[in-house]
Amino acid sequence: MVSATKSLSLCLTFYLVVGIASGFSTTTSSIRHNAAAVARHPTDLAAKGGNKKKKASARTTKGFGAPPPKLEDVLAKMKTRTPDNANEVDCPCGSGKTHGECCGPFLSGEKKCLTPSDVLRTRYTAFTWRNIKYIMDTTHETCRDYREDRVAWANDLNKGGMFDSFSFVKLDAGEEEDGENENESFIEFKVTLRANDNPTAGSVAVAGQETVISERSRFLRAGADEPWTYASGDVRSEVAGLEDVALNS
Repeated sequence: MVSATKSLSLCLTFYLVVGIASGFSTTTSSIRHNAAAVARHPTDLAAKGGNKKKKASARTTKGFGAPPPKLEDVLAKMKTRTPDNANEVDCPCGSGKTHGECCGPFLSGEKKCLTPSDVLRTRYTAFTWRNIKYIMDTTHETCRDYREDRVAWANDLNKGGMFDSFSFVKLDAGEEEDGENENESFIEFKVTLRANDNPTAGSVAVAGQETVISERSRFLRAGADEPWTYASGDVRSEVAGLEDVALNS
């Protein structure tokens, strides 16, 4: 059993290091928490004049309501950290190549991830430069973060899943490990994050502080010659006393 002190430290570390995200797996725990809070405190319609007739919505399209937003339109309004000369600068994954020679073609859709290492490196770059669509595109449908509603998924990532309080310092990736069959693989890696000088609202990160997150990620593909995707990960921190505690269990 984890002690009360360790439990408190775990909670602080979880929000300090990853906010609503854990490693390369964006968790929905805060969403579930908020939903539970609403359920515990239902709106009192009578107190709020619930019996009053609502005004007709002005957002109508010939009586059928406003059309649902398109993913590309939603994504276009979201901020990015991708530099204008991205293809000319060193790739964030640390390969020593320029982005245009390394992760660039994957993020643009010109190449597919034909190895688990491709997925790991390119997702690291996507998180570094805030490429939300690529994170969704490379997430396996069995992953707990996967959502059929990609607009809602993108909004959730934009709100709290892109490490906006941190800068990505370094990726240290291990070797690919075989799974139960040729379509499953694992990689252990470490990511070093540095707290920004201007953290996002609600962050308790100390500016300049670096934290190392370790993860053993699971990757899957549909079959030979099919692209690999991220399926799950066991995320841990190197904070003293929490080395053996899974942050996203």
